[in-house]
Amino acid sequence: MMVRRPRLFGKEIYHHIYAWGNNRQAIFITDQHYKKYLDLLEIYSEDNRIDIIAYALMQTHVHLFIYDVFGKVSQFMNSLHGEYAQYFNHVTGRIGHVFGERFNNKVVQANDYGLWLSRYIHRQSVEAGLVTDPRHYPWTSYKIYLGETSSGFLKPEVILEQFGGERKRARRYEAFVLGSESGSIDWEVRSEVVIGDEDFKQEVRERKTPEDKESLNEQQIFELINMRFKVEPRLLFTPHGWGEKRSRHEIIRYLVDEIGIKPSRIAEFFRVSRSGVHRILNAKV
Repeated sequence: MMVRRPRLFGKEIYHHIYAWGNNRQAIFITDQHYKKYLDLLEIYSEDNRIDIIAYALMQTHVHLFIYDVFGKVSQFMNSLHGEYAQYFNHVTGRIGHVFGERFNNKVVQANDYGLWLSRYIHRQSVEAGLVTDPRHYPWTSYKIYLGETSSGFLKPEVILEQFGGERKRARRYEAFVLGSESGSIDWEVRSEVVIGDEDFKQEVRERKTPEDKESLNEQQIFELINMRFKVEPRLLFTPHGWGEKRSRHEIIRYLVDEIGIKPSRIAEFFRVSRSGVHRILNAKV
């Protein structure tokens, strides 16, 4: 049974979004393609009340750091990439998928973690070996942060305000991006879906948990699991070996003891018997 990793969404949440071309193929070939994507990014971010904090457009993939005001991230991305795919296929004379998978997203705490995310995004061209100074790559928001290009629709204040007064913040941000430190977060790890300190992760979990625990649907239960555990969805239903079974037992105990979901609902979700759930809960004593 193949289970898609659920997407995190909600009002007033910062996201790191990234998406690759189909089979890692190019999604931008000419300068006009990059410009068209930015035009659509401006249009659909305004339509959906999405603040764009930072971006990097690479030949085969995109990175977006956004603030989702009204919980419309999926609608925003579907519109943005849907229209861009139609445009790209039309001007290149190709057919088929342009983006090879559903977009990926992580919920990010905007303070220190957001700083490191902006650095990671703005250094994409350097890490790819395209330039030695990120200001020489034209398709990121980095030069806007440095005040060398008009900000337009970009809203980087949440990051730049952490670097002091306006007169010195650009120079300080540049030093931060060009520095040798890279932070403690590996942004390539897909299983890490909530980036922040423990208080922030708990806050996100609480926002995702309705008061009526029995009203939780499968999508919401998936999200609660993903915010706490780094597991593939397959493990929840077809664990292999004792190690994976033990991990599933831990998840079940977490959902019952900390979230407060009834064992009967857990049994229904995991497709196991109620007596099996009770045995797992009693085994910890």
